[in-house]
Parts: sequence; C-alpha cells; structure tokens
Amino acid sequence: MKKNYLTTIAVLTLTLASSWAHAGKLITNGFFAGKEIYYINQGMEKRTDRMNTSDIYLIGGDRRYQSNVVATVPGVPGYSPHWDVVVVNTAPGYTVSDIMNSGLAGNGVLFDSAVNILEAARRGLVTLTEPGIVVLCPIVSAATADANGHTEEPETFRPLTPSSTF
Repeated sequence: MKKNYLTTIAVLTLTLASSWAHAGKLITNGFFAGKEIYYINQGMEKRTDRMNTSDIYLIGGDRRYQSNVVATVPGVPGYSPHWDVVVVNTAPGYTVSDIMNSGLAGNGVLFDSAVNILEAARRGLVTLTEPGIVVLCPIVSAATADANGHTEEPETFRPLTPSSTF
C-alpha cells in the first residue's frame, strides 16, 4: 500500500513539474503526417551538433507561407526535440500550381507531411537546403497547448497564388 502511495505521489509530481516547465509559453502549430501538432519554439541551439536530430521543414522560410512540417513526433522512432532546419523552396521553373497539381499538397496548405515534401523533392518540384541550424522545439500535447497561460503563435502567412514561387 505504501509503495502505491509513493508511486502516485511521484507520478503527480512529475505531471505537475512538466506542466510548470511549459507554463506561459508561446505555442506554435505545425504539421506531421497530415495532422496538426504543437511545439514550443525555444530557438536556435548553440553548441549542438546535427547528430540525433529530427528534420523540421520550413516552407520558404520559418512560418513564412504556412506552418512548419516535422518529420517525427514523440513515439515515432527517431524523434528528437532538437530539429535540423531544412528550408523548402520551389525548384527553378516550378510554381505553386505545379505542386498543387502533383497530388502532394496538403489539406488547405501547401504541405502537411514530410513524406510529401521528400516526394516533391524527388520529383524535382522543390529544393531542400540545410543551412546547418539546429533549433530546440519540443512537441507538446494539444491539452498542454491549450493550457491556461499559453499563447498561440499567430498564423499570419504570406499568401501564395498558383503562379507564386517561394
């Protein structure tokens, strides 16, 4: 009985500590495998190598045209809160219309899946550039994202037209 009591206290302490650690943060939305995810953007990491990182795809730049897309989430092999930045741009001679007509565009956004971004690169529709930047962005649950004290990052993106390049 004492063991169960101590286990319960330990779990509650860890849960509360986790909530306090993320209290009052700016919550950013993104996409993984066609679904919206949330993360805390803690900025660029200094003194971090690119080993043990996941990829985060910035469409035309950091949240310039849409929310960023991540390659993994907690529970998926290879997940890390340390993200290797990959900038996605239209390849020379291609436009947003070409991507939209490729069948790789997301639901209401240009991309909502790393798999589709990689396929677009394989088809030559986009280029991928790795500037060698690592950012710390732990993914949090929707419940954590909605918790009191948090602020959601605005979704003010530059518009894309069918003839746009980025």
